[in-house]
Amino acid sequence: MITNSITTRLPRLLLLLGLVSAIFFWAAPRAAAEEYDETLDRLDRLQQLATDYAADSEDDPILLTLSYTRTGDYNTAMWQLTAGARDTEFDSYVEEHDADLSALQGMNTVTLPNGQQIDFGHLLASMNLVYNGLPITGSWGGDCMQLAQAYAGQASDAAGYADLMRDTFAIDDDGSTSKFGDQDLRADLDSVVVGSQLTKDSNIADALRSYYTDLTDYDRAYQFISLSFGTVDTKSDAFGDTVYESMLADSGMQLLLYMNGMWTGSIWTVDESYAPALRGATDLLTEYLSNAVDGEKVKSETNDRLVAMGSQALADALNALGDSEAASAALAAGDQTVSGTTSSTSAVLSDATETLQNHFNVKIFELVLLIVAAVAIFFLIMSCALFVSHRRGR
Repeated sequence: MITNSITTRLPRLLLLLGLVSAIFFWAAPRAAAEEYDETLDRLDRLQQLATDYAADSEDDPILLTLSYTRTGDYNTAMWQLTAGARDTEFDSYVEEHDADLSALQGMNTVTLPNGQQIDFGHLLASMNLVYNGLPITGSWGGDCMQLAQAYAGQASDAAGYADLMRDTFAIDDDGSTSKFGDQDLRADLDSVVVGSQLTKDSNIADALRSYYTDLTDYDRAYQFISLSFGTVDTKSDAFGDTVYESMLADSGMQLLLYMNGMWTGSIWTVDESYAPALRGATDLLTEYLSNAVDGEKVKSETNDRLVAMGSQALADALNALGDSEAASAALAAGDQTVSGTTSSTSAVLSDATETLQNHFNVKIFELVLLIVAAVAIFFLIMSCALFVSHRRGR
């Protein structure tokens, strides 16, 4: 009886299972598409509010929009120093007019039209820095640094580090396991390509929609390489040298490495104990990029490359950190390389670079340092008072 019953019901069970599976696989892409469209719709609405808010001021709606989305790890002192502080009055303005837009803060995974996933919060934060003229610090350079930190001390040379890092580099991950997973990698490349296209009058959501239409890994990598490294033969060993040297020559990356103890301030160069790990990380990125474009020679229409802030801006930041020796060393190093600096690929990045060079604002960071110092002094006084009280009680 039991056998006959199962035999009778099996076709119906299989049919039901097939229907459930079909519904699931039909609904999943639709849900992903709706999430993507809803995210860009929110971004559209946010930028419109930013435009309205900035109508009677000199505020840049692009910066207001992108900085609003930066929270948590993307709103630290380093990010405020380089990307700018969030406008708290604009935050209140958004809350008053469209509270739903807070969903853009702290974003993580979003599925793109081609089915790939991306860390959307990382994408927008990195675009903020690219728009400010810092194309490496918040994107691929920052992730290479984090990867090097995670594996520091575990190998003796770059090749050894690359072999170790390969287990987690570009893997399918939302940031839970890898310091440089596939979602971060896509955000790094895309932020450079799209961020470099933005002008003050651009619509960010439209720029992203256009970019992600029929996007392939080949297109993504080719555009990124062209913008970041100019005309290069991705099959040659020299390509790896170019990627590594581009990262170390970037003044924004120098500041980031310095603040993470991976840069020697007195002589202003990379800390040799971290150099192999950093090279291992960039070698993996180089390998990925070369494979993505089938080892082709990438040609840049202008052969211009994105550049970061000038040495004076870097020195101002170091002086704000209280290291005048490092500031002097950075200025001297910058003066030696000025003649070899390439130009920006867009007027926006040129303007942003000039602004950072001439009007670098370190007041926010100085305020952070003062607050930290005040808190430390407060706890020191309290500790002394408690110690005296304890002694008297005895």
